[in-house]
Amino acid sequence: YNLPQPQALFLELTQCSNDFAFSLSDGFFFLFKSSCLHVSAAAEMLGRIVSELQYQVMQARMVPIGFVFNRFPRMIRDLAKAQEKEVEIILEGSEIELDRAVIDEIGESLVHLLRNAVDHGLETPAIRQKAGKPATGTIRLTASRFKEAVAILVADDGQGLDLEDLKATALKQGVLNQDATEEQVKESIFTGISTTKEVSSISGRGLGMGIVKQKIESIGGAIEVQ
Repeated sequence: YNLPQPQALFLELTQCSNDFAFSLSDGFFFLFKSSCLHVSAAAEMLGRIVSELQYQVMQARMVPIGFVFNRFPRMIRDLAKAQEKEVEIILEGSEIELDRAVIDEIGESLVHLLRNAVDHGLETPAIRQKAGKPATGTIRLTASRFKEAVAILVADDGQGLDLEDLKATALKQGVLNQDATEEQVKESIFTGISTTKEVSSISGRGLGMGIVKQKIESIGGAIEVQ
C-alpha cells in the first residue's frame, strides 16, 4: 500500500481541519479544498487495512476444536478400565475452529461431562448385556457449526437420567416443588444436588454440573440437557 508517512499524514489531516468551513445556518454542510481529497482516499484505504488486520488477528486466534478433543480418548480409556467398563469414544467435527480463549475455557467443563458419562451414564458390560445392549458403551463428542455459533454435544448410550430419583432428591432438598415439569427436573442437575449414594474421587458431591454451567455461561454460552 502506498500511504504517506504517519507524520506527513498527521500534517495533512491538521491542514484539512483548518480548511473545513461549517455553516450552521445552511444545514450542517462543509467545504474543503481539493488538496485534501487524497487524504480522504488515504484514510479510506487505512480503514480497509485496519479491517483486514483485525480479520487476520482473529483468524490467527482460531484453532481446531480437535486441539482439545484429542485429549480425551486416553482419559476415557483409563477411566473405563478403572471402573471395569468397556467404552468407545467417537469424535466428530474436530476440524471446526474456535477462538483459542474459548478452547482454553471449555476444556475442564468437557472433562467433567465426559467423566460423568463414564461414571453415571454407562453401565458395566454385564448390565448392558442383560438389557440387550452391546457390552461396549459409546460416548459421542460432536462439534457442529450453526452460522456464528458452535454447538458441542456430549452424548452416551447409557441408562440416562433417572428422573424419578432426581425429582425425589430435588424435592427433599427443596430445589423443586411437587408440580415441577420434566424440563425443570432435568435442569435441577445444575443446582448442586446429586443422586449418587457414594462420594468418589470422580463424582458424588453434586457441585460439578453447577460449575460447568457457570463456566459455559461466563463465556457467553448456554448448556441444556436432552
